Amino acid sequence: MKRRWAFAIIAVLALAVFAPPLLRNEVFSIRDHGDYFQPLRWFTANELRQGRLPLWNSYSASGEPWLANPQTGVFYPPTWIFVVLPFTVAYTLYLFIHVVLLGCGAYLLFARLTRPGGAALAAALTLTFCGPVMSLLDVSNNLTTFAWLPLILWCALAGVSARVSAVAIAMSFLAGEPFFAAVGALLFAVVRRRGARDLIDVALTSFALSSIQLLPFLSMVAGSDRANGGVPRATMFSDSMPLADWLRIVIPPNLGANPLDPRLGQHFILIVYVGMLTVAFALIGVIAGRKRAIGWISLIVVCVLIGMGDRLTPVAELLARLPVTLFRYPARVVPLAVLAICALAAIGCDRVIPGRWQFAIAVVMFADVVLQIQPLLITSKFNPHRVPYAASIGRDAKILRIDQPAVFDRDGWISGYLNLYDRRFDASTPAPLFSQGYAAYVQSIQSRHDRAAIDALSAGYILAPRALALFQPVAAHDGIVVHRNSAGFPLAFFRDDLTHRIGSVKSLAFTPASVFIDVDMPADGEVILTQQAAPGWHVTVDGREATSQEISLFRGVHVARGSHAIKWSYRPLPLFIGVILSFAALARLFLSNWFVKRSGRINFLRTSRKNA
Repeated sequence: MKRRWAFAIIAVLALAVFAPPLLRNEVFSIRDHGDYFQPLRWFTANELRQGRLPLWNSYSASGEPWLANPQTGVFYPPTWIFVVLPFTVAYTLYLFIHVVLLGCGAYLLFARLTRPGGAALAAALTLTFCGPVMSLLDVSNNLTTFAWLPLILWCALAGVSARVSAVAIAMSFLAGEPFFAAVGALLFAVVRRRGARDLIDVALTSFALSSIQLLPFLSMVAGSDRANGGVPRATMFSDSMPLADWLRIVIPPNLGANPLDPRLGQHFILIVYVGMLTVAFALIGVIAGRKRAIGWISLIVVCVLIGMGDRLTPVAELLARLPVTLFRYPARVVPLAVLAICALAAIGCDRVIPGRWQFAIAVVMFADVVLQIQPLLITSKFNPHRVPYAASIGRDAKILRIDQPAVFDRDGWISGYLNLYDRRFDASTPAPLFSQGYAAYVQSIQSRHDRAAIDALSAGYILAPRALALFQPVAAHDGIVVHRNSAGFPLAFFRDDLTHRIGSVKSLAFTPASVFIDVDMPADGEVILTQQAAPGWHVTVDGREATSQEISLFRGVHVARGSHAIKWSYRPLPLFIGVILSFAALARLFLSNWFVKRSGRINFLRTSRKNA
């Protein structure tokens, strides 16, 4: 089978799966689609569409680095379709593109292990549409990065040039999930057989290409809750994968329209089913593959051990003692094990099934998994107005949640990034990592109900499951009460040196990289902005550089009596270094490619003259 026919089949079948939301103008809606990735993509695309580079998000966690979070995908080319296409179309097409990429990359990889044809196609379709991979749809940064892994392994096995291999590895990181990107780079290094010089070239080039995103991310990690054991053990090992769950890769789920299987011990991977036929072929592949099977078997074993998390004490202790928390939710390694299972299945199918029947097997295996993943494909109309409260709530002060239950209404609690649709200020964030000091500060306020600390946080709206005596109820929804805290400090205020009196500034405006404050100071004092004092922020007063101060984790500057124009500007150094490295790497790629072509043209002309 020619590659283009295999790619065409994969694309057509993927389109059949993704056609319903495209035709209905809907978006996928279960779990993290609605309150995390959709507002994240919507907010980022809106800023880019307005010609603003979203360096900083002022609306969550008292401000947080935005571009530094790789999930935003600011420098990942496929995310740019959100800028040019209607959001609902872009959201579905973005996922569709990566599913096709995954399938085509898997076919290339499996065709290296077998004869090109039906066996490789059957394994590629199973990997692409099986439960563990499609369970990543709503955590799309995992899906988009995982989609590059088969292509990266193919580059390693096929001896693809260092430049092309580096581009694939860099794209996997820019796709948004550093854990899968690191795994892909590690697997590439293990499989590649072209010497140390080649590996160093790939490593340096991929690092430089992704530096525009990677360096800001590493800087953010260094001060985040992921460093030095800041993530609680219970959070780190949430959704560990018990051994019993692995048996369900051959047991079809019986879910109806509900993707949450109560028989699973974890729910990061909502559907574990891979297929009985796939596993049967994989067992044959273990025997038939001989030496070729050892690497894939090793990958499965490692994934099973890591996936068990705190259910296997030695592994849990090792992961917990690392200086940086590599990842949460150990069950996220299941798709890596499935990649190995499908590789073995391709070998087994190729060995026992005649070529003319392999295409029939591919159809059966595809139909088997697609029928089981239907609960993951639930869609609804895109709705940026899900929050059931007036748009004014959270626009002039931060939202703080107190005593939020474990099971809650996402819209009513304004969970995830729902606050971004209406640009409401939120004291918390759902980001995968954030400032360790700030996280502890907010958690302490929430647990102690400290009124003075709540006021100092600029928390003007309190959400609770009941009416609180300290605050005035102003709205309610389905057992959730919204309170107004009229004593909360403004988002920006001044405090004079003599009386320590608190006063409001004259005006306040936010952009993704700046904050503008006009203030009339009755006396010398501090102007405090209740946004996090992250590295990279600089301040000017009346156009002149001033010295910034960190005041209770927030940003402040001392000014004299009188009227002043204060400007805070966010210019993180890691981003500038990353820009230089990435552009240098791009220039090297393009120029070296040009010189190679130019050299080829010169040699051709010389040969032609000699022949003449």
